[in-house]
Amino acid sequence: MIKVHDVWFSYEEASVFEGLSIEIEKGEFLGVVGPNGSGKSTLLKLVSGSLKPQRGSVLLEGHEVSFLSRKEVAQRIAVVPQEYHLEFDFTVEEVVEMGRYVRGGKGEHILEELNLMPLARRSFLTLSGGEKQRVVLAQALAQEPSILLLDEPASHLDISYQLELFDLLSRLNRDGLTLICVLHDLNLALSYCKRLILLSEGSIFAAGRAEEVLTPENLGHVYGVSAELHSHFGKPFLTFFSPFEKVNEGLQIHIICGGGSGSLLIHELYHRGCRVSLGAVNTLDSDEVIGRKLSLPMAVEAPFSPISDETHKRNLELIDRAKIVILAPLPVGPGNFKNLLALEKAVYLGKEVWVVNPDFKGRDFTGRVGEIISRIKEKARFFSSEEEVLKELENWAS
Repeated sequence: MIKVHDVWFSYEEASVFEGLSIEIEKGEFLGVVGPNGSGKSTLLKLVSGSLKPQRGSVLLEGHEVSFLSRKEVAQRIAVVPQEYHLEFDFTVEEVVEMGRYVRGGKGEHILEELNLMPLARRSFLTLSGGEKQRVVLAQALAQEPSILLLDEPASHLDISYQLELFDLLSRLNRDGLTLICVLHDLNLALSYCKRLILLSEGSIFAAGRAEEVLTPENLGHVYGVSAELHSHFGKPFLTFFSPFEKVNEGLQIHIICGGGSGSLLIHELYHRGCRVSLGAVNTLDSDEVIGRKLSLPMAVEAPFSPISDETHKRNLELIDRAKIVILAPLPVGPGNFKNLLALEKAVYLGKEVWVVNPDFKGRDFTGRVGEIISRIKEKARFFSSEEEVLKELENWAS
């Protein structure tokens, strides 16, 4: 439906695109994401014909957009811009009817569909930012376009209206409307867009299904932040951390954990740039799930199974590579007691061994943990909390 072919475009001295090519099929819900200055809004302006490429072509249903009249474009493409300014005191109804210019008639059905009838007689200038955004969307839909371009449509909306808006857009898309939407909110993009394009410095860094594009690796490269991709009731979502501050970059740390006891340390050490490994943990254990998402080396046992000799050996191999071995405040039972034996082995290998919360009261279900702790207490270091461990690691900055 839309073909952007080998497009070059620049603003005076600043180059935006150098040979950009994209094809957009009829009926797509395409999300365009990327940092500020990556060319997202410029791409929409090129597609709508408000900007003309210096080289290359933008084709709409086989026709060069720049050769079509503004009315011909408006009958096919409607735009919801980031900012919409009016100098005159029009009512909401009049603003929406402006969108009917290319079709004729009234736009009451659009006002009803977007729950704007109570505002119909209100002055557009008196509306809140979110209300104005909904009116501008109504104006665009009043054109009855086959393609809708949206530039940050949720930027002025609170959460309830954001979800209401994107549910509406999804419904319109199912009815055949092609959507191209620029977004800063990556979780909205992940939840609603069928396909994503990730722009970086004027080129396509990644394109495809949302989960394939918004990976932690891609987001780290493009945005310079640390991110994790999760799933809740079958729906993916992202969480973000501060821009990379690799204060312990390259420091190899092995965490003996399980049952979620290592989650805080895993996240913090990973995002500090440490080379983290885990063990021994059972498959589907919450610590194992985190480690798998972060692609960490792990010694992994089958679900609900005691640590086997093979897994124990793998745990010792990971310990041998580490500079520091940390025992998280995990419960210890017969099934994972070999983790304490691995900790003791780490001491004899000359590793830095740190124990978090050494009071195992209520966590020792074997009656044998005290023996191990007493044998290593002269060479291990003991910390009352994960926060103390993290503070101590500041002295190990790379």
